[in-house]
Amino acid sequence: MTMREIEQDILNDLEELNDSISQYSYLIACADECTAFPEEYRTAEHLIKECQVNTWVTLRWEDDRCRLYADSEALLVKGALALLQEIYEDRTKAEVESYHCALLQTESFVRHFTKEQKEGLKQILKIL
Repeated sequence: MTMREIEQDILNDLEELNDSISQYSYLIACADECTAFPEEYRTAEHLIKECQVNTWVTLRWEDDRCRLYADSEALLVKGALALLQEIYEDRTKAEVESYHCALLQTESFVRHFTKEQKEGLKQILKIL
């Protein structure tokens, strides 16, 4: 699947849930899917300063493939990070550089985040 197709699947899943509570629960449940964050990256260098709670993100290129490592003390944010990992993980540099993630422009996604959390997610997308 392309990055756009994966993102659309995520948005379709959110839209199929008929209410905000179900959508919120879905995002929280996604936190369990977040790839383990290596302890060596749990440093100030990888902290997203715009986030209210500790949130770490690092992007690495291994064999021209994207490796997105992310973690957050906020389950909702961690769920969003897991979804970003689903979209970006194992993509080539060309794919990542040409892709524009639209999650933060979609009401069914952003309505669950505070202003500060949205700012943090915007900063994370800038890293990508």
